[in-house]
Amino acid sequence: MKPAKKSYRTERDTGYRLPVYPYRTPPEIARQAKHTYPVIIAGAGLAGLTAALELGSRGVQTVLLDDSDTVGAAGLSSRCICYAKRSLEILDRFGVAERVRRKGVTWSEGDVFRGHERLYHFNLQPETDQKFPAFVNLQQFYVEEYLVDANMTVPAVDLRWKNKVVDVRPARDHVEVVVQTPDGPYRARCSYLLAADGSHSTVREKLGARDAVSAFSEDFWCISDVRMRRHESTVRKVFLDNPHNEGGAIWYHQMADNVWRTDWQVSHYPNPSAAATEKHLKKRLRGLLGAGAKFDVIWVGPWRFRRRCLERLVHGRVLFLGDAAAQHSPFGARGGNRAVQDANNLGWKLALILAGKAAPELLESYEAERHLAAREAVEIATRSATFIGPENEGQQVFRDATLELAQRQAWARELVNVGRLSTACTYVRSPLNREKEGERAAFHESVAMPGAAAPDGRIAGVGYLVERLQGQFTVAYFGREGPPLDVQTISIPLKGNEALCARYGATAQGATYVFRPDGHILARCRGIDPAFAREAIEAVSRFRAGAPRQPVDAPPTIHDRDRLYDEFASVLDGVPRKQREHALAQLAMALAYRLSPAEAAAAAKACRPRGGRRGPSRG
Repeated sequence: MKPAKKSYRTERDTGYRLPVYPYRTPPEIARQAKHTYPVIIAGAGLAGLTAALELGSRGVQTVLLDDSDTVGAAGLSSRCICYAKRSLEILDRFGVAERVRRKGVTWSEGDVFRGHERLYHFNLQPETDQKFPAFVNLQQFYVEEYLVDANMTVPAVDLRWKNKVVDVRPARDHVEVVVQTPDGPYRARCSYLLAADGSHSTVREKLGARDAVSAFSEDFWCISDVRMRRHESTVRKVFLDNPHNEGGAIWYHQMADNVWRTDWQVSHYPNPSAAATEKHLKKRLRGLLGAGAKFDVIWVGPWRFRRRCLERLVHGRVLFLGDAAAQHSPFGARGGNRAVQDANNLGWKLALILAGKAAPELLESYEAERHLAAREAVEIATRSATFIGPENEGQQVFRDATLELAQRQAWARELVNVGRLSTACTYVRSPLNREKEGERAAFHESVAMPGAAAPDGRIAGVGYLVERLQGQFTVAYFGREGPPLDVQTISIPLKGNEALCARYGATAQGATYVFRPDGHILARCRGIDPAFAREAIEAVSRFRAGAPRQPVDAPPTIHDRDRLYDEFASVLDGVPRKQREHALAQLAMALAYRLSPAEAAAAAKACRPRGGRRGPSRG
């Protein structure tokens, strides 16, 4: 997310007092110390703070540099507010997730409106045997504060405030950074530099790292944080074509401290920047909430969204993560969650390399997996943005048709793309994945495939599965007892754990799973096979770039359906207006040809307007 021109902050007291952390003269200045650190991280936001914990908790000496002396952003903007189940599982290892849950607002459900009418209600997590909910809403500065507190308990982490990286000088066997401080500049060397310095990354600029895609959205939004005392059920609300916003969209989220995040689409106003001021915001809020509604505006400002993604995340010994690697619209809450998950993916790999237990080529798996996650996030968030605010007539026609169908047909509701909410990226084609040849079909009903984040569930008498995956390789035998290995090994009997075993596709013969230190599935096979598990783990240490990958067909997802929206819209935009009805009829017949007659008839019936007459029958 990028401010369009300027941000506004209300003059009244917000009630917030962000922590101010002390500056300490770095040893390079105080004692002219010179040595090479294993890792330096530029930027103490969500990505940098999580990466420092991932590395420091494994004993990797890490220097974390930040140009500020506090958390959050100027003006107390809430910024990233939706923390997904997967991110909470990651932060739980460091004692942060429970603090987030206690302070924040938990939710798994939401409502989507069009105009004054509610289109449908959704539930993101119908399962009840999960440790964490689908989402917890909390202002980003709170989460960063908790991450700072956790880092301060890790001896291997040296967190330096008011230390701004101003230059980067990569070499074959190290990276040198030039850092500006209140005491003047100094130079420091490291084996690896992590660029987590945000959307305006100095590291990216100094390296000349190129974008694979880069563009600004023409859609303007007013983002605001408003304190009010309202007693409502905790659901995410999305309003499309809302009359209180002159036909624009509205997002409505509750956060901590009785603060609500409200996002208003304002690009259709004559002056979008003026529409994003406190005066106009209050007028719209009273229309939405009622003339007598009482509230205080904490922060308000205009925003445009940037779409960008680096060509590569790995540049020799410099590694990009978080907003320094990619940016996209906030629809789906992917930015902050992706930053946490970037750090989670990179930390264990870099620790193995620095300990001499894996070759530097292992970083190519970070490139393969997290570049996929970045590209996926950019694509999904961009497609959500164009559904919410169509950029051409073709998109508008199909978007409106989808909404009208969703009002009448329950199956059409999943086609309404108001932000595909953040879930962990499945590394379907990761070079690390292992599976026995021919066994994919045997697991066809299981969501627990190699590359996926481990699905959680209760283990009878023990607790939650994710509690057992604590940053190390883990072998789990589902359905039957298995022998211990020289890594953490657990056996999950079928009796009493039927739901969890079914989630992992385990039958009476059992199944063997190997989990990576980041909680993703490394390998799986039928039966109890400790030799298979041992080989899968050893293959990580032996990994070399260019190693052959196991062929895999990625299962279809809702994102594949979303791509059809673009294809269909291009059909209309590619023909003259007078021929569009004819083009749509051709499209309908082409699709019907690929359906059974009964399926085609059912689809036609679903599209018939309420009260519409049948055509003439032929006897």
